[in-house]
Amino acid sequence: MNTNDTTGTDCASWCTNEDARGRTDHTCIGDNSECIELTAALDYLTLDENGVESSFCFVTPVQEADRRPGVSMTWEVGHHPEFRPRLTPEEARRIAAELVATADLVEGRR
Repeated sequence: MNTNDTTGTDCASWCTNEDARGRTDHTCIGDNSECIELTAALDYLTLDENGVESSFCFVTPVQEADRRPGVSMTWEVGHHPEFRPRLTPEEARRIAAELVATADLVEGRR
């Protein structure tokens, strides 16, 4: 188990945030998921002067000091500011299930 040297708090087993271990306000952060390109979002964006626009998201396990662990999603669409909702594990599972069900529906699998 990883232990914060300053507070003596045990970090989550998945914590890879070396910077957090010596600080009083430590946050456990795990490895990011693979970056997921969001190509459908590009249909709604204007290309920049180089004709390039990117849109992506990734998921990260996180636990801030004195809070329960959660799932952080980072969304970046074009040059707009990032959006980072925090979800409980149950909320993440519900959203994942709804995404799969809706994808199946639009592809005619349901």
